[in-house]
Amino acid sequence: MSENAQNSALLYSLLSVALVFIILLAMKEAAYIVNMVLISLILILLGVPLLLALKRRGFSDISAVVLIITLYLLIIAGFLFLIYQSFEMLLINMPKYEDLFQERLSGLITLLGSLGVDIDSVITYLRPDWNMISKIILGAASGGSQLAMDAFFIIVITTFGLLDVPKMPARINRIYGENSGKIEGVKSVIHNMITWLVVKTKTNVVLGVSFGGMLYVLGIDLAIFWGMMTVLLSYIPYIGLMIVAIPAIFLAWLQLGLWGVVIVIAGICIINAVVENFVFSKFAADSFNMPGLIVILTLVLWSWVLGPIGLLLSVPFTVILIAVLEANRDTKWIVTLMGIDREKFE
Repeated sequence: MSENAQNSALLYSLLSVALVFIILLAMKEAAYIVNMVLISLILILLGVPLLLALKRRGFSDISAVVLIITLYLLIIAGFLFLIYQSFEMLLINMPKYEDLFQERLSGLITLLGSLGVDIDSVITYLRPDWNMISKIILGAASGGSQLAMDAFFIIVITTFGLLDVPKMPARINRIYGENSGKIEGVKSVIHNMITWLVVKTKTNVVLGVSFGGMLYVLGIDLAIFWGMMTVLLSYIPYIGLMIVAIPAIFLAWLQLGLWGVVIVIAGICIINAVVENFVFSKFAADSFNMPGLIVILTLVLWSWVLGPIGLLLSVPFTVILIAVLEANRDTKWIVTLMGIDREKFE
């Protein structure tokens, strides 16, 4: 390779890195809008299988989209209603939780004292500010109107996106020509993205129903809410279930004592092991496992770029990027470098 060719390749690489960095900074500045667009994209991809199934049953494009959007609206309305009811119940039960906490803490101090452990020096830090907790819950509940407004815009974007789905093949053929083969490549990318999203959603639902059901049987408050949050936050790899489990374990301690904590922790470990090793494997046939390092790096990257929502969108968005990179002949090597088997991904 000549010196000029080497310099050109180096310059091209540097410009590519700079362009990616500029795009990430732009996404960070416009994170609010980008988040709504990405959530809408995920809803569109999840709705495509339903759209195709309804069309096969004789529904028109508009009627099929109306049914899908109605389903989404019911889910979102139920989600918002459950959040409101759960926060209201937390505020109502706050005095009860405070009394239970004092009772459990006294028992814990007595137990540790009998074992010769002195925790007087740290006891102050073990007493939460219940008024501050109530203010945080009220603040979160007061953001319901903004959440509803965001949901409205997401539904609008999703509606028009679903209406455009049947028209996309014709548009791609007009751009590249009937025999270009581009439409098959696009279909492959979309198929990969949809398959992963559907598989992960099914797995999360099984995990959420199992976890919420266990809490309900044990009599833990807000069991349905914790189950729903498990479905949502399980899109966050490694730490999503932990985020939901910590407050649920705390409530188990307040309501049932230490044995309740042991049962809930053991139940979480068993349920997660069964779901990840058997349920997910059955749905996905081990086709969508990404190296742990890639998962962690994408988690850090997208949470920095998109904020807290980036934690939820990190893996779905990475799967979308992998599908796009895999579909391009010039970027397939990046997928291989990431340690992802292209044949398995397909």
